[in-house]
Amino acid sequence: MTYASALDALDQLADDESGNYLEVLDEGSMRVEIGRHAAGEAAPKNPHTEDELYYVVAGSGKVRVGDDVHAVEPGDTVFVERGLEHDFFDIAEDLVTLVVFAESSNPSSYSIRE
Repeated sequence: MTYASALDALDQLADDESGNYLEVLDEGSMRVEIGRHAAGEAAPKNPHTEDELYYVVAGSGKVRVGDDVHAVEPGDTVFVERGLEHDFFDIAEDLVTLVVFAESSNPSSYSIRE
């Protein structure tokens, strides 16, 4: 992915009302998405069957991973172990993240939060 295509993906997310995430790479053992959440929005996430790494590109807010809560800003990374509930909330400035999903036996599956 080039810098220009990453910016194009962000523009597409801004115009797309069907979701806040856009897949930009899927190479079997790794999947990468760009996420965007507007200020004031909450971004609950169902637990996944893969480990995840979020890199905060822009914006600020808070993230909850399991029982831990942390403020996030550009340059922060957040690791989410597979199966853990997690969410972004108290988003003060539009939040843009790069999300990397690690390999699993079923890399695109989501578990259901009760």
